[in-house]
Order: sequence, then C-alpha cells, then structure tokens
Amino acid sequence: MVRYNIDEISDDMILGESIFLPSGELLLSAGYRIKERYRQRLKQLGYSNVLIELEGTEGVRPETTVCEQSQREMNKSVNASSKELETAFNKFRHRSNLKVKEIIKENRQHLSNFIMSSGMAKALEQFVDEIMSQSSIVLNLSAIQHTQPEALSHVLNVTITALCIGKKYKYSYEEMKQLGIGALNYDLGMIALSPDLLEKRRKNQPFSEEEQKQYNQHPLFGYLMLNQNHLIPSTSAAVALQHHEYENGSGFPQGLRGDNRPPLKDFSRQNMIHRFAEIVAVADTYDSLLSGRYNCGQKMEVKDVMKHIITMSSTELNSDIVKTLIAIVPIYPVGARIRIVNAPTSQLVGYVGAVAKDNKENIEKPQIILFQTRNRQKIKPVLIDLAKHKGFELELIA
Repeated sequence: MVRYNIDEISDDMILGESIFLPSGELLLSAGYRIKERYRQRLKQLGYSNVLIELEGTEGVRPETTVCEQSQREMNKSVNASSKELETAFNKFRHRSNLKVKEIIKENRQHLSNFIMSSGMAKALEQFVDEIMSQSSIVLNLSAIQHTQPEALSHVLNVTITALCIGKKYKYSYEEMKQLGIGALNYDLGMIALSPDLLEKRRKNQPFSEEEQKQYNQHPLFGYLMLNQNHLIPSTSAAVALQHHEYENGSGFPQGLRGDNRPPLKDFSRQNMIHRFAEIVAVADTYDSLLSGRYNCGQKMEVKDVMKHIITMSSTELNSDIVKTLIAIVPIYPVGARIRIVNAPTSQLVGYVGAVAKDNKENIEKPQIILFQTRNRQKIKPVLIDLAKHKGFELELIA
C-alpha cells in the first residue's frame, strides 16, 4: 500500500485501509474505490491522505505504534472529557466574577469529575501495554498525523511520542503510566483561556503584553486542576505546570532550569524541570512542528522538523531527549511515496516508489519498492534495500 494525498486520488484508485469516523463508526472499508463525494467527505473531516492499493505493494503495511482500535477508544474518551470539562468550566466562569484561579479552587470537586475519565485511563493502559511489548521502537507519527482528523490527533501524538521516549529510557510500567497521564493532560489549562486568545495562538499572531501574561498562566491553571485530583499523581501534574520551562531557565511560569541529562530518577535534582515535563516538551514541539499546529497550518517534513528541534536542543529542550527522539523517528515512513534524487545508476534518478520496510539498525536506510519511471510509466515493482547499496538519495513526495 502507498500513501497518497487526497487531491491526487482518482476514481479508479482502491482504498488500502478502512477509515473510521471520530465516533468509531466505519466510513469506508478497505477495497472501495474512492469516489469524489467520499474524497470531499474525508477532506471535511480533516484527513489529508490515505493508503492506496498498488500492484506490487500489497505487502507494504505501515506499522502503527499503537493499534487503531486503541487510538479510536482514546479519541472518543479524550473528546468526551474535553467537551464536558469545557462546558462545566464555562458555566462557572459565566456565573462568577472571580478570577480563574479562584474558580478552579472553588469548583475543584466538580471539575475533577471530567479529568482523566475511566475511559481515558483504560485506553492509556492499552497504550502502555502495546508500547512496552515492542522489542524495538520506530515512531511513525507522520503516518498517524496525516490520516486522523487534526483536532483529535495532537494529544494522542504527544502521548504516544512521550511513551515511546519513556520506553527507550526503560521506564517501569508505573513510570510509563505517570508519564502518559501527564502527556494526556499537559495542556489542560488552555481550557481556562479565552477563545479569542486561543485563536490568536492558533494563527501564530503576536500577543499584547497583557495577553502574553494571560497565556503564561495556563500551565498554572492546568496544574491547579490536576493537583487537587486524587487520581492524578503529583509527577503527572508537574508536566502541566512545567512543560513550557526551558533548559536555560528562560521559560515560564517558574523559570526553572534543566541540566540536559537523561531523564532518569534522581532524587538530588531539586528545583529543576521534572523529567516527565522535559519529555512532553520535546514530544509537543515535535508534533506541533510536524502538523503546523501553531504556524498557520504550515506543516514541515520530518527531516526539517528534526533540524529545527536540534537548534532548540540544550537551550530550550533537553539535549539527551532530543537525541533519543531522533534515534526512533524514521525520515522515510513505511508507505510514504519517494522519488530518487541521486542513485549509483543515473537511469534510476527520477523513479518513483514507496518505502517498503524500516531498517531498525539505520532508519535512514529503509527498503524501497520502485513502481514508476521518471516519465510516470508503470514498471514491474523492484525492491531495493538501501542498506546494501551506497549512493542513493531520496525525497518524500507530499
């Protein structure tokens, strides 16, 4: 199967994956031809590309870090909890002239009913089980990012990324759960900000001095909501409070520093950024850049995201965690279309194919299947293992 942008799909193409609505209801089954009305429906739902069946690529199946069923269950639970919490918070805010902190404190018991629901807790355990059961981790978020509605994907992507990083550091099951709870709820305080402020943030528009002060309070709002809930570990609540802190101490709201060390348990580290918050900060930055979340929808390719994150390493983001992320993210995800830019044989330059399989020893050297010449003529599929050949250079086809 090969991933195609929806705008490139024609009526004769066959869907290679079943597609579900955010509610979990089946929209299209694998094997269907995707007619125009379905393509428009998918675009309305926020999908940008899907997997298509092509001759010779039947064995190409992108591996999901967490199975689709678990993702759907988490999607439903997060979406339901978010709506209930937003409704409850807005009701309190409209009825009271008190400031946000006071509203949270006075209504903490009621608000706690909508935080970390039983559905979210059950789905998180499934996430942790699936990730911890894998012998090696390859994080293929670029596939998840472009095939799920964006509004529901960010929290899942941040959580999955954080858990994969935790797995690389050999965290225990309990540590993984605490990290996961922190990742699921790290931006909870945003719900207390005004819609106008959130819209400006989404469009990457500059804040006034007063607006910036308001925005900088959201980690504290989230912490207050989490810290007073007996179901939330203090280590998880710390993620909400500290995910905007920088290694050099220039972040907010407390101006804490980090030491760029591996995020392992160290009781001597006091008055520093919590290790879980450092991990979630890297995960959030990665997915936000990949999706264009705070850049007017301007998405970046994985390799460009990595270059940008490296520039933030040591000063803003924990450098050891950045190195760990880079080690598990494939620049060329399985199923992605590629074009040969350079090759040992010049005849192959311009040929088009798909990434067939990850090379877990060197994620920059996957196996690829070529199925089209530079002139768009179909050829009998040819499998090439880049780990066994030098001189190949690829580019992703958006």
